[in-house]
Amino acid sequence: MKLRNAKRVMAAAMLSIMTMSLVACGGKGDDSSSKEETTKKEAVKGEKPEAVSEEDWKAMQKEPVFGTEIHYLFNGGACVSAKYMAEVQGYYEEYGINATYMEGESVVQTVGTGQCQWGTDHIATMLVPVTNNVKMTFVAGAHVGCKSIFVPKDSDIKTMADLKGKTIAIHDGLGNSDQNICYRLLDEYGVDPTKDVEFLDIADSAATIKALETGEVDASIFSDYFVLANYKDDMRMVGSITYSPEFQDEACCVTAMNTDFIKNNPVHAKYVVMAIKRAGQFNRLNSDEAIQAMYDTDKMTGEKEIQQVFWDSLNFGLSDKFTENALHEIAEDYLRLGVITNKDLTVDDVMDMAWTEVCPDEEMPEGYTVSDPVEPKGAVVPIERKENPATMEGFGL
Repeated sequence: MKLRNAKRVMAAAMLSIMTMSLVACGGKGDDSSSKEETTKKEAVKGEKPEAVSEEDWKAMQKEPVFGTEIHYLFNGGACVSAKYMAEVQGYYEEYGINATYMEGESVVQTVGTGQCQWGTDHIATMLVPVTNNVKMTFVAGAHVGCKSIFVPKDSDIKTMADLKGKTIAIHDGLGNSDQNICYRLLDEYGVDPTKDVEFLDIADSAATIKALETGEVDASIFSDYFVLANYKDDMRMVGSITYSPEFQDEACCVTAMNTDFIKNNPVHAKYVVMAIKRAGQFNRLNSDEAIQAMYDTDKMTGEKEIQQVFWDSLNFGLSDKFTENALHEIAEDYLRLGVITNKDLTVDDVMDMAWTEVCPDEEMPEGYTVSDPVEPKGAVVPIERKENPATMEGFGL
C-alpha cells in the first residue's frame, strides 16, 4: 500500500525527500516518534481554528490523535470521493485536523483493523461484516445509486420480472456486494433471489461481456459508469439502484469509521464527519470543479463528459435521517433474505452496530444542505440540488 497526500500531489515540488519517506498505514521511520511529538507540540501551541468551538478545541487537545497525521482510505473514483474532496478543499485543516489518504485494501480490511480510520463503500459490501463484529460503524451517507442490472440491447428480457429463471453475472464473489444488490433489486419486483435465478461469478468485465454475447449469462450487474463509458449503445438497463423509482429513498454508499477511533477521539471524529458532509455538498453543487480536481490529482480518468453524467447521477450528500431510514430497510431485507446469517440479531441490533451519529445534521454549519431525492420524515436540513445536472439521452429507466 502507498501513502500519498492530496496536497503533496498538487504541490509535489515543494516536498522534501524526508516527507516522502513516510510509509503506508501509519508506518514510521526511525526518527518518526520524535517528529510526531514535535508536530504535536507545535499543534498544541497553535491557535484554535476559527471553525472549532473553545470547548471542542480543549477536548481535542486531550485526544490521542491530536496533532498527528490521521489516515483514511481512498483508492480513487467518483463514488467514494467526498472524503478526499474534504482534504482537497481544506475542510479537515479548517478544523485543525491533519488528514491524508492512503491507498490500500478494502474498507473492511483497513478501517476494520484500524490501519486507517475512515473510508467509504457500498452498504452492500460493509453491512454484513459490521454484523460480524468488524470494528467499524457507519457515520454518514455518501450518495444514491451507482449500479444497475443490464441486458444486451436485443434481449427479450424487458423487466426485472423477466429475469425469473435466468442467470445473472456478478463480479466480486458470491455473498458480496454485487449479489447483495441483486438480491434486493430482484426481491423488490417479486423475483425470489434465492430460488428463481442463478448467479455466476465472473471477475473480469470483458469476460462478462463475452458471456452475455454467447448466452452463458442472460444479464449482469455493472457499475453505471462502466456501461456509460463502454457499452451505452449495446446494453439496456432493466433495474437500478440509481434510476428505479423504488430505490430513490435509499443510500447506496456510506462512510464507515473505526469504532476505536470514535471511542478514543470523539471530537476529532465529529469534525472529520463535518468535513466529509461539507465535501458531499461541494461535490453535488460544484461538480464541474470537483471533477476537475479529481483529474488534476490523477484520481479520475476517461472522458470528462461521461464522468460528469455519472457524477451528477449520484446525488452526493445525504441527510442522516435519509441514511438511517435506508439502513433500517436494508437491514430488514438482509435478515429476511438470509444475507445476514446471524439469526439471533434483530433489526434494532443491526442498527445499533451499523449507525452512529458522531456529527448529527443539527450540528452542521449554517448553509449546509443535502440531496435527498425523497424527503424523509423528520428532516432537519434543507434539500438543494445542482441546477441542470448532466444526463445522457437514452441512458437510465
